[in-house]
Amino acid sequence: AVVSTQSTGEYRCGEPTKGATMFENVLTSYPGRLDLWSVYMDRTIALGDNEQTRLLLDRVIGLKLPPKKMKFFFKRYIDFEVSQGEEERAENVRKLAKEFIESSDQ
Repeated sequence: AVVSTQSTGEYRCGEPTKGATMFENVLTSYPGRLDLWSVYMDRTIALGDNEQTRLLLDRVIGLKLPPKKMKFFFKRYIDFEVSQGEEERAENVRKLAKEFIESSDQ
């Protein structure tokens, strides 16, 4: 929680690179901290850094997570693309989500 607060503070104070570095350092050690992934995404979305947001979302949907948690991140990714007016990208994410569901059912 302390790192998340400090990292978010860096974003708010105009130091997004420093905040991103702090998030990256923690996520390297604790990739399963989904709360940190979520806050990190919130900050990149608020900053308007669409490419960085997509990179983060691509990374998180590549993690080995339980289906319920993956559903949250797939939905978040789809909602992000729709909000950016990128329906084709959103459709690609829907396909990835469908593939994930099909592979996790086996």
